[in-house]
Amino acid sequence: MPDYNQMRILCQNMTRISGTATDKFLLHYAAARDKVDKEFETKFSRFRDIGRSMPSERKGLILAQYIGHKIFQENGLIHKYLNHSAIKECSEEERNYFKSMAGHPWRFSFSEISANPAPDFYEMEDVFTGEICLLYSPSTTKTLSENTILLWFNLIGFNGSCWQSYGPVIGYKSFSPDDIFFYATEFESTIESGVDLAKDIEDNPIRYMILAAGSQYPLVQSRGHEIVQVFGEDFSDEFEVQALKKEFKVEYSKSIFKLSHKIWSEAPHFAEAYYEETTGIVRLFALTDLGYEKVTGILHEYGIRISTEPEIRIHLPMLNMIELALKRGIVLNQWAKLFEKKWTAENDKEIKKINRFIALALPLINSGAKPDVEALSKEAGIDPELAIEVLRVAMEKIGEMRK
Repeated sequence: MPDYNQMRILCQNMTRISGTATDKFLLHYAAARDKVDKEFETKFSRFRDIGRSMPSERKGLILAQYIGHKIFQENGLIHKYLNHSAIKECSEEERNYFKSMAGHPWRFSFSEISANPAPDFYEMEDVFTGEICLLYSPSTTKTLSENTILLWFNLIGFNGSCWQSYGPVIGYKSFSPDDIFFYATEFESTIESGVDLAKDIEDNPIRYMILAAGSQYPLVQSRGHEIVQVFGEDFSDEFEVQALKKEFKVEYSKSIFKLSHKIWSEAPHFAEAYYEETTGIVRLFALTDLGYEKVTGILHEYGIRISTEPEIRIHLPMLNMIELALKRGIVLNQWAKLFEKKWTAENDKEIKKINRFIALALPLINSGAKPDVEALSKEAGIDPELAIEVLRVAMEKIGEMRK
């Protein structure tokens, strides 16, 4: 059994050495010699809107983390620095530290906790490579004492005994591995596997580091169900309208059939199927896992193929982050517009109710609580489906509110 007390002493000693060798010397050396800080600012400027929403100290931590990664990543700057006179003038302890880190490249990792064998020690499984490492992280312990975390993002390095994190330890309340994968493919469509994604993180870390701005976004729930955009697509040769009318309300517009169920197309599930008669494409959209599951089962009874495993499962806060990062909207269901009802003057009276809903929801979101959309929409007097859309739009403004 590992001697965790001895490992703790080692980790604390490595933290001490890193504080002087890396934080007080090497980061500044890399910035002055290789302009790594300027490189960061250039790449970060693409996300300036998100950057403005971050506290200044958070951006500073991310900058330090970026420089640390450039130094100690695989084939990083440390390999050329070891022969520089400035490094040779460091203490023997610091030089040994640099050599040790050069032999064990630092890397970024999206991970989940698989075990907690001792206080402050965590077995972390990388969700994209499957690699498991033992991580010493008091910051993780502190975060877990205050929040429920779905996913972690760390820059980690090996100290000869276990792994330690460098820079901010980011715990996401509402981002899952599926969210990160979808986010990545919106930047780079050629990403097809976890290995591809892991490489993209190493090559383009800033696009993932800025997700820290959404780490406090809470999960959205309604009637005890997690609200998550679920999507599946398939092809079907069978589509008997008259038979389907036994289970669904059937609408038609411009070669597209829309199927709505009396139970599963209502709040909070909003599961709706679409069929394009010219191609045979079937698409199913839902806002809960249960809604997707139930409508999939019903469609199967009518011979309509749709995968029980959705192609996309993404939390609403991640859709918001993608729109902020890419400065464009994400439209998952372009067919829905064919069936939208026009806004009339009579709807104007709902504006006060919508504002009331926002006033109720935003304090909860800003405090990190989980807003119960069903309860808040009822209190405000608006439709739950409208409330979900209003909440999504409102979350786009949260970053600005946190300045």
